[in-house]
Amino acid sequence: MKPAPRPHPDPEAPARTLLVAEDDRATLSLYRAGLKGLQGFRILSAQNGREALDVLRQEPVHVLVTDLDMPVMDGFNLITKVSRLYPQIPIIVMTGLDESQHLNTPLDLGAVRILSKPIRLGFLMEAIRAAVQAETVGVIRGLSLGSILQLLAWEKKSCTLTVTSGTALGHLYLGRGEVVHASYLDKEGFPAVYEILTWDHPDVEFVETCRVERTIDTPLTELLMNVALITDSLGPTPAG
Repeated sequence: MKPAPRPHPDPEAPARTLLVAEDDRATLSLYRAGLKGLQGFRILSAQNGREALDVLRQEPVHVLVTDLDMPVMDGFNLITKVSRLYPQIPIIVMTGLDESQHLNTPLDLGAVRILSKPIRLGFLMEAIRAAVQAETVGVIRGLSLGSILQLLAWEKKSCTLTVTSGTALGHLYLGRGEVVHASYLDKEGFPAVYEILTWDHPDVEFVETCRVERTIDTPLTELLMNVALITDSLGPTPAG
């Protein structure tokens, strides 16, 4: 099933998305209100790591700000999963724990910065802007997804691709040029890869790292051939 056609871009819409994971409602409300002054950002929130992962499956997020001490899934586990599944997203930690308690473990897990609570909102906004400016994500446009994958295969790239088409958002993970894993909403592996590969002219961003375990062992050429068969079986999309 193909995603809905991409809507016309809104020139007034924020260009980037910030996700704040914080379990204390009062603190979260403070951040949401104060960070409205962060121009060019849409602000999303989650009250624990599991909620944050649910958001990440459905929304393109450019910066994650997270607490460490949260119920259901704490910040340590969230950082570990985000660093593995979404390595293009810089992670900023805000915590009431002192260094003797967290031992800078978040930095070892993949966070880019640790800020101590209480945090001045102006200081936090500067940290968010700096994290975005340090992004090393590549962008590929004007090529079909199949062509992009073939180019990456020739170069034997290991990377993580963020693929968007309309409101749909998926991820492809490549190890030495072969697709080793995929995710789209609650789909993983083969169901996700076949869904994503049928999208027409998606936007693709990538970061040159892949940290996931292999769930797909079919060669790229065979995957693309299967997708062509699936697309042919669906027939042309009705006009209008």
